[in-house]
Amino acid sequence: MSTGTPGYGAPQNDGYPGAGQPYGYGAPQPNAAQPYGYTPPAQPGVSVGDGMSWAWSRITDNAVVLLVGFGLWTILGRLGAEASFTLNGVEYHYGLGIPGGGIISFVVTLISPIVLAHVGLLTSSGRKADFKDFFTFPNFGQTLLALILSALAIGLGAIFLVIPGIILYYLLTFVQYAAVEHNLEATAAMRYSMRLLSDNVGVLVPFALVGVLLHLAGAVTVIGWIVTGPLVALMTTYAYVRVQGRDVARYPSQG
Repeated sequence: MSTGTPGYGAPQNDGYPGAGQPYGYGAPQPNAAQPYGYTPPAQPGVSVGDGMSWAWSRITDNAVVLLVGFGLWTILGRLGAEASFTLNGVEYHYGLGIPGGGIISFVVTLISPIVLAHVGLLTSSGRKADFKDFFTFPNFGQTLLALILSALAIGLGAIFLVIPGIILYYLLTFVQYAAVEHNLEATAAMRYSMRLLSDNVGVLVPFALVGVLLHLAGAVTVIGWIVTGPLVALMTTYAYVRVQGRDVARYPSQG
């Protein structure tokens, strides 16, 4: 397991019109002279349609690695899943019954967003992810802490009439991306996520709604999550990168 801080690098332009910017994830960003916390408005052209098209193109460009990698973490996260219902007075119970499955699912739920953010950022920079990237955890301690604090905040918010929990869930969507990309401490990553999402509500709420619908579609079709999982993850990466004033790589990935 790698916990280092990889350089995501600048998207490689290769002459593709409009692809990439002359700076990388670790390089100084535009508006660097602005006060801390400044977030530029979303660029024109940031849309769900463009995000979905880009995400699908990245999946088809590296299908085996992305589908297997995302699928593996999804399966691990469901090892402890159980369900029961009562029919005609008889209770039916379903579950894999794997010893320790619940613990495995809990741990995976905590750490998998770190991996998936790393893979998404790597893909958005124009580099082709491989299987080892699905076991890489940049800025592990602070990103994990940010995710735990976010989950606690969302849980507490949900207790108070549900709506605050939904709002916090939306505002903290980018926590793992901010912590992984910028190597931020937990609370700084939370503030960064909240600023990006609150400053770009009109652009990002449609992404959130489509993401929910895609997850539901994946669940209803039983195996559809194999595609909808990575599709939603990469669309989220697209939205995160674009609302910071950058573009994603739009040509065949570099190995």
